[in-house]
Amino acid sequence: MASQPTSSEVEPAATAPEAVDRNNNQTTTTAAFSDNLSVPGPVPVDPAPVEVQCRILPHGPLPCIIALLSIFAWVVGLSKDGCNYARIDGPNISEITSNPNVPIPFVIVGFQGYREPILNPLDGEWIFDYDLKCLEYSTDEFKDAAWMFAYCTSFLCLIIGGSGGLFILFSTCFVFERNVWRWAGYELLVAAMLQLLTYIWFATSVCRENKCVMHYGARADLVTTFFWITSAILILGKYPIKKNDPTAPTQQGREEIELSNRNAAQLPVAGVPTQGPTSELV
Repeated sequence: MASQPTSSEVEPAATAPEAVDRNNNQTTTTAAFSDNLSVPGPVPVDPAPVEVQCRILPHGPLPCIIALLSIFAWVVGLSKDGCNYARIDGPNISEITSNPNVPIPFVIVGFQGYREPILNPLDGEWIFDYDLKCLEYSTDEFKDAAWMFAYCTSFLCLIIGGSGGLFILFSTCFVFERNVWRWAGYELLVAAMLQLLTYIWFATSVCRENKCVMHYGARADLVTTFFWITSAILILGKYPIKKNDPTAPTQQGREEIELSNRNAAQLPVAGVPTQGPTSELV
């Protein structure tokens, strides 16, 4: 008859809680080890900050020519003194002058004032002294809708044309994209159109009753319109290709930088093994 094994010879079996704890410890240890074996990815590179840099003639010499033309037109438009736009000859100019009792054959008028001639006692001729200040109108009854419309367009064209010329001047230092470049041309073209609309002034009631001829102001507006239209045609007709920045990396340099970043992203991270168990402990 076989003898029964004693209690000392029988190895005590592991209880259920001990087995669960053992499995939990193994699972926890494996998970913790797996977390340390994360595959290294590409090294994040912060994008370079966008800097606005001024370079000498990034578009070549063409913006310099256009800037000179447009700013010259603007200066010519500003050279008017406000009372030298046109000359009025006729019998019905007494309502403009401050002394209607004195028969004056003609006056030089502008949007803001006028200038009366002076009778020369030596030869009896009427002459102008352009060193005298402009005289203010005694009344505004003769300023009709055509007069006020021409005054508004004359003011607006100087603002728009001047800002367009200064805008093009910045292209001699900064890089302009094609759409920005074309908008500057549209701006100068609008200024030229407004300048042409200023000649509606010759349709006023004063010019219908008298003879009005262009004086310095009206002739200066012709010069301004011509140069603004020329500048707009040059802008809209050709976009100057921007030159490469001499301080920027070349194509070969950019390829070397990209290759260096790719190799750096494949290097192992310090303290992390490249190979090892991820699910079990040996």
